[in-house]
Amino acid sequence: MKTTTSLTLLGAWATLGLLSCAPKTSYTTVDGFTQGSTYHIVYHDPQGRDLRSNIEELLEDFDNSMSVYNPSSLLTRLNENDTSARPDRWIAECLAIARRISDDTRGAFDVTLRPLIAAYRIGTEETPHLLSQREIDSIRVFTGYGKVKIEEGRLVKTDPRLALDFNAIAQGYSSDLVGELFDSLGIRDYMVEIGGEILCRGESPRGGDWRIGIDRPVEGNMVPGEDLQTILRLTDAGLVTSGNYRKFAFDENGNKVTHTIDPQTLRPTVHNLLSATIIAPTSAIADGYATACMVLGLEESKKLLARHRELEGYLIYGRSDGSMGVYMTPNIEKRVTR
Repeated sequence: MKTTTSLTLLGAWATLGLLSCAPKTSYTTVDGFTQGSTYHIVYHDPQGRDLRSNIEELLEDFDNSMSVYNPSSLLTRLNENDTSARPDRWIAECLAIARRISDDTRGAFDVTLRPLIAAYRIGTEETPHLLSQREIDSIRVFTGYGKVKIEEGRLVKTDPRLALDFNAIAQGYSSDLVGELFDSLGIRDYMVEIGGEILCRGESPRGGDWRIGIDRPVEGNMVPGEDLQTILRLTDAGLVTSGNYRKFAFDENGNKVTHTIDPQTLRPTVHNLLSATIIAPTSAIADGYATACMVLGLEESKKLLARHRELEGYLIYGRSDGSMGVYMTPNIEKRVTR
């Protein structure tokens, strides 16, 4: 769902490169395309099963449920107020996770910004459009995470124009779902990466923790893994990096338009936080909080991470002299391998 759609939109993901290593024959690798992006999955099955079809079927079902780009998806039908549509388990769980993160961040994370994303033309082949304050105020009426809920199995909106967009959490959540599939099959060693959102369990093919590279957040660093800022050890957790240095475009007047919208101002964010890497118990939670950090900026993100010992953060920010600085939570320092 995070996709590069034109030459002016620089980059699809945020700032994450997966380090390759020589695989053992007992590990299986599955690659493919989903949600407008790619996936890369490595797993060890003691029974030697080929699970490609299982994975592909799961990801196809997920697209048919939660894609905002699929005109026949369940989410599209809900956004268009199809009275016969009912939220499924995936949409209900994502909405619940999103609501918790929204409450915790005082609205910095918001899945009701679909009308704004469409109005700014983010993720399209059209030239982005910077909205006037009048346009923003007219859309503000039907955005806000507190204006939607599930009640008696139905999606209830305060305004029929309200539309949901789970792109800031969906790929992380889909990584978790593939992990659930592996868990149900007795697979204990795996790495799932969908659109840059990662979930790891057990041991890597080389033994020990999986090793994940965090890309240096500089413009022009377009290939994940090509120019690394650091390498982190990871297992039994989700990891997501969000940033704006790849995914942005320019409007008709040459102004830079990032893909991160501040739910308070309803404008693209402007601050010195270049990328936010979050490690959490699940990839969905990491995904949501990484996005929230890119809205909050450096100092507020530090405060957020200080409140959550279950989260680990690696924040890269720009200094006034043009150099880059790094803020790490104490619990992530032990993961750094270089």
